[in-house]
Amino acid sequence: MRLIVSLYGWVAREALFRAVKAWPVALATIAYALLIELVGRLVSPLGLASGFILGFLEAGCIASYLYLLSRAVQGSRLKLADLKQSFGAFFWDVIGVLFFLWIAGWVVQFAERVAGDHGDFIAAAYGLSVAVFLNPVPELIYLGRGRGRTTDLLLESGRFVQAHWTEWFLPNLLFGVALLALALGRSAFNFETLSQTLPALFSLQTGYSLGNSLARFSDLWALPLVLALVHYAMVFRGLLFQEITSGNWKSRAFRARTR
Repeated sequence: MRLIVSLYGWVAREALFRAVKAWPVALATIAYALLIELVGRLVSPLGLASGFILGFLEAGCIASYLYLLSRAVQGSRLKLADLKQSFGAFFWDVIGVLFFLWIAGWVVQFAERVAGDHGDFIAAAYGLSVAVFLNPVPELIYLGRGRGRTTDLLLESGRFVQAHWTEWFLPNLLFGVALLALALGRSAFNFETLSQTLPALFSLQTGYSLGNSLARFSDLWALPLVLALVHYAMVFRGLLFQEITSGNWKSRAFRARTR
């Protein structure tokens, strides 16, 4: 337990420094959400084609955000050149994951119809499974540990969760509760809201749609706080993932105890 506390303490301090250093990344979610909203209105008359256009645009925005986030986690200052190359860096990795989720979604919808009264259970089980076992997919993409075939990336994500679920999900749940409290106030603290939004809040499945929901918050004064918290949480996640997978935190904690 002492090692875990040491891990969280180091990551929390380092994430604060790196998040402040790369503060423009905090605005990326809002900027890309507004871009998708604008393009969506422009291409809506195109019918089926509009869905493909928006799908590729969303993948590009997610890829760009993950690239900028990778620079933040590395502790680098952002440059204009980073934005220019950000859209293509992880584009096909994101496309692969989104395509998998799209196909899986169709399969689940078919299973819901076949299952009849048990359809809701199937949908809930699928949503929870994706939210849990694919939660670290963003970190696997931009830290390069799961690059390659989509199936390999997804399997690696599942293995990571099985091996490190305790140290990974504890801070994610705390961040999620704090974010929902800021965004929704007292209404966040009911079982239905927590069960539907908390598991997948920072995952690739629904994490990016958070940017779209930010604009609909009733208390606009909370918007800067929510942006700051999301930015800090994502940098924290990246550093935590690095520390867990590299094992550096154990050696660092051991050296601290022997001083």
